Amino acid sequence: MLRNEGLVIGQQGKGVFVRDDAAPALPPAAEELAEMRATLRDLSQRLERVESKLAERE
Repeated sequence: MLRNEGLVIGQQGKGVFVRDDAAPALPPAAEELAEMRATLRDLSQRLERVESKLAERE
């Protein structure tokens, strides 16, 4: 319910956070896009670490 009202934002693997009052509330589609971008950023960082560890083993 809070997410639908734009009061919280979830970040995959990190948690759900209360939005900053100074930040304008995003429409639901924009908030979903922001969550997807945060998830992709997190996954990219994880993939880089895995690739780095695999390269060290070669």
